[in-house]
Amino acid sequence: MKNKWGYIGSLLVVVLGVGLGYLSRPKLAECANLGNCGELPVVAINNGESGIFAGREIEVPEIDLQDEQLVTRVLGEEVTTGEKQIYVDLEKQMLTAYDGETIYLETPISTGKWGRTPPGEYTIWVKMRATRMEGGTGADYYNLPNVPYVMFFSNEKVPKIAGYSLHGAYWHNNFGHAMSHGCVNMRQIDAQKLYEWVTPITTGTVTYTDAENTGTKVTIF
Repeated sequence: MKNKWGYIGSLLVVVLGVGLGYLSRPKLAECANLGNCGELPVVAINNGESGIFAGREIEVPEIDLQDEQLVTRVLGEEVTTGEKQIYVDLEKQMLTAYDGETIYLETPISTGKWGRTPPGEYTIWVKMRATRMEGGTGADYYNLPNVPYVMFFSNEKVPKIAGYSLHGAYWHNNFGHAMSHGCVNMRQIDAQKLYEWVTPITTGTVTYTDAENTGTKVTIF
């Protein structure tokens, strides 16, 4: 009998320990887009489609890469005065990009309204000329092709599959106010300027970081 109760006691300790361990684990941030947290984002240009946002149909701007001069720059060729750093102020809904101590860009943005934009220190890990973003349910469902100038960022707590990014937004013009599902929305002209400035240095429609072409730091607070 003692052995029996000893076994049951040990089993309860194990179960309790597993449960407490699960509760104490850092929770994976909700996906900012892509429908779920199971897949990495991919570059995608889908001309001729319409989008859905906030229960209404959205006209989607077409992207013609042949009409664009996609700049491919050689590493070390860009002139810079110092380290590049991006700061996102959630309270003021402002983004400020610094080149050393010089402000390169300061612009109103839209962060999470339907989903939280997680504070923290991040690094851009891939840039995509465009991708599709999809998520939400019911009246909150959205499906947006050709999201332009996308700069995905991550850290050890918010992994790549969470899908958080800085990107242009064509479906609203309410910058300076929270409007996103977790990403950092920008005016398209500002997103393009930032996209061409941040690292990794653009080498095509999709550019991943590597040992020599590292990503710009992003601080959200």
